[in-house]
Amino acid sequence: MARMERAAVVVALVAVIAVVAGCAAKPEPKPEPKVAPPAVKTAGVLVAGVDLSTPPFAGVDQGKQAGIDVDVAAAIADKLGLTVQYVDVKPSEAASALADGTADMVLSIPYGESALSQLSLAGTYLTDAPAVFVAVVGTASVDPSMTIDSITQTKIAAQKESMAYWLIRQAIDPEVVQPYDTLRQGMQALVDGQADLLAGDYVVGTYMARDFPQVRYAGRIGQASPLAVAVRVDNTALGDAVRASLDELAADGVLSTIRRKWLGEVPEIKVEGSVESTPTQ
Repeated sequence: MARMERAAVVVALVAVIAVVAGCAAKPEPKPEPKVAPPAVKTAGVLVAGVDLSTPPFAGVDQGKQAGIDVDVAAAIADKLGLTVQYVDVKPSEAASALADGTADMVLSIPYGESALSQLSLAGTYLTDAPAVFVAVVGTASVDPSMTIDSITQTKIAAQKESMAYWLIRQAIDPEVVQPYDTLRQGMQALVDGQADLLAGDYVVGTYMARDFPQVRYAGRIGQASPLAVAVRVDNTALGDAVRASLDELAADGVLSTIRRKWLGEVPEIKVEGSVESTPTQ
């Protein structure tokens, strides 16, 4: 190839590369922060308190925080134009963590009068409840309509001291309950045929059932409990911003996507009546 021809080819390639580079999608600029100190302790940062000892709400996987609460907090921070940071805070420690500035917000706070007296709840994002699970053969489906009044099984596995454990004991008969130290042990007993039914937490149970393909969610047996994001009582700026973000995340389907990511395709727990400032999941 002559020198002039080679030069023409080089020029053409450079032109093509320039066109492709010009057509490449430019990353969207990060939105301006919607809240600033004193609504958050540090400018540009949203510090989220999550309980890192309770998967699937939050935990540590290969050195990284992961879980439902971790994903929800990240989505809220993104809506607010902030960078998210996580601190380990149990729901029972929320009031003190918010008061001393350890966290700007805390997740997994049960929506109830006791919480409302100490914290400001800025909307909910997930509903939990005591539930029951059964083991099936093959890929059989289950109608998740079982209630505490329709239980007929006489061998029921349950985690010791859990709400589901006490519900079964009180509503049916203490003799039918087979207590286990962990919900996973109870689920293994169900799969092995040592129990006919498993009673346990809806969120933890449906997450855990991913490791047990035979296990199906069979119904709710206790009161539904929406889980909320809490902020300091006097932090109305952050509370309003978080509430608006959760409403948007619910409307956009983000909260439902996060729930399916961690729990799979199981029916959502519904709350009877309405809960003020609670977005639809």
